[in-house]
Amino acid sequence: SEHLLFGKQYDMEMQLWHFHAFKRRSPVMSIMVEALPAARNDSFQQLLVRFHQIFVQDLNACRNRRRLMVENGEEFDEEMVDPDDYRHLEEFSSFMQEQEMPLEESIHYDYQPVDYDQPRGDEEYEEYEDEEDRDLQTSSIMNPYHRDFVRTIYFMGYDGSLTDPPCSTWVSWRVLDRPMAISYTQLFHAKNVLFNHVSPTCQKTSVHKDGSSARPIQDTFARPIHRCTANDYLSDVLKGQRPWNP
Repeated sequence: SEHLLFGKQYDMEMQLWHFHAFKRRSPVMSIMVEALPAARNDSFQQLLVRFHQIFVQDLNACRNRRRLMVENGEEFDEEMVDPDDYRHLEEFSSFMQEQEMPLEESIHYDYQPVDYDQPRGDEEYEEYEDEEDRDLQTSSIMNPYHRDFVRTIYFMGYDGSLTDPPCSTWVSWRVLDRPMAISYTQLFHAKNVLFNHVSPTCQKTSVHKDGSSARPIQDTFARPIHRCTANDYLSDVLKGQRPWNP
């Protein structure tokens, strides 16, 4: 995660960005993500299913591009990835060992060459053998504020910057004070589809390092941080205040 919550850094951070049509100001809801044994999150799985679809579609587009280049006698760019050379993939074995994840936990999402042998072009694409995941594919609408994601209405708020270059300071951060939960398998799957993604032009798209794409934790530089709690939602009467002047 790119934030610490009560001094703890989490396994992942999910950020919901909101852009104003006319103002250069963006409130961002930031949700810490904690990986736990057997804590499958169905709403998060809906995201993974879509990400995996794009992962395979772009991989097949890359394959087709390379095939056409071979047929036309074109030379490959040095930065072009060969999608059938699996040495470019990261398996995150160290992560698996650290979490002591049982082998059967990772089989479903383990990226072996056979998993890349999906129908190509306009052929019908089948995502998973898992019936639950197939049902998730039929749902085209995802609610980013579902309780599986947003588990609290309370947050830490401060004005800060983008976490990617040019790191402009027009972001209003709202870091929720309660994390969401996913399973170890879902975290492993997310790392695979995000860090091993190859574009249709056969370029690696991730800028991760040491198994993370998060910006290192930054100093607050004495920025004021407001903690929004239940007390901020009390009525004027409960606060001991009159709602109007006599």
